[in-house]
Amino acid sequence: MNNRNSRALLPLLTAAMAIGPLLTYGLSATSALVIDSLGITAAQFGMLATLSFLAAAALSLTFGRFSDRFPARALLVTIFAGAAFSFVIAALSTNYLWLLAAMALSGAAQALSNPVTNRVISDNAPPAKHSPWIGVKQSGVQVSQLAAGVGCPTLALAWGWRGPLWVGAAIAGISALWAWRCAPSRNRSQRPASAPERAAPSSDRTERRTLPPAVWLFAAYALFSGAALQATNVYLPLFAHDEMGLNLTVAGLTAAIAGLIGVTARIGWGRALSGRTGPFTLLLVLASGSLLGALALLGAELWGWLALLWIGVGVHGATALAANVVLMAGALRVVRTSTVGRASSAIAVGMYLGFAGGPALMGLLTDHTGGFATGWSAAAALYAVCVALGLWGIRTSHAPTRSAASHEVDRLSP
Repeated sequence: MNNRNSRALLPLLTAAMAIGPLLTYGLSATSALVIDSLGITAAQFGMLATLSFLAAAALSLTFGRFSDRFPARALLVTIFAGAAFSFVIAALSTNYLWLLAAMALSGAAQALSNPVTNRVISDNAPPAKHSPWIGVKQSGVQVSQLAAGVGCPTLALAWGWRGPLWVGAAIAGISALWAWRCAPSRNRSQRPASAPERAAPSSDRTERRTLPPAVWLFAAYALFSGAALQATNVYLPLFAHDEMGLNLTVAGLTAAIAGLIGVTARIGWGRALSGRTGPFTLLLVLASGSLLGALALLGAELWGWLALLWIGVGVHGATALAANVVLMAGALRVVRTSTVGRASSAIAVGMYLGFAGGPALMGLLTDHTGGFATGWSAAAALYAVCVALGLWGIRTSHAPTRSAASHEVDRLSP
């Protein structure tokens, strides 16, 4: 890569993380309008995010192998192009089923984002910069949440809830051209076509066994935290509008403020992991904070205190939204470069399954009880499980974690 493309790489990876969930965040920020326009229930609205994340979970392991074998440029262009098509389908949708199809395509784009961007960082960033770079590029998800929370309600009031979707399609299309121009054309660790095979390809079962136990513990944490996190992300604006009495624009700001705090938090926690603090220690801190944030939202529902709503929003942004940075950066510490894509995908499967289950659970509980108290209680319980997983990880992490690059050095040493 030339210097110009190298400077553009980290912003490009950040954009690749941002574009996938932008459709979900955009619909969430205008949820009241979407529900009224299509005549759907809160549970049906939650199924939009659920389907998107189920598609991402189903495709993550397969796409993780693609990220290990195919050029980064083609895969990054695919992410942006897939997101662009999902926006177009959603904007043209005339019923709920078309919107479901758009969400499934959006999930496919998201399935590529983590393994591809992690692999590009592993190939192109110095080992000491892995965690900070992951923190920055993972902040793209919260940049997306911030942009959707601020922009979509305002655009929707002027153009309807489909208006912001056309803007998203244009952004994704332009980003695809950017990726084609600036992304690396091949993975540095790819074996040249002329190089001889050193060993027969291993079976899927063997590949799974090569992943260390810490990766599977990360995946379990991602499952439970993801369920609570995405339930909060999807329903926070609706909760602020319907239960706390805020207008559409101010209710959308709950997501925007959480996203703004999340951008800073992800970068900060990524830098924290570049020091000597272990990932499970940081995950314990994040889980504890997330639990407090869920309890604050529960208190806002029970007592109607706006102050607790905004406290819950802030704590959610500072802790729950940052967990994925620690999970992904932690994975790079414990796996070899050749398995970064598979490890990232294993964690992503847990995360996306949680993302899928959380909104569906929250929607069903809200429709059944007529309020959000039970849903916020469930979120708090999920974060309590994450606290237990953090403690378990600290207890079982006897050997010091090392970066993917250091594993490769050891493997190549005589």
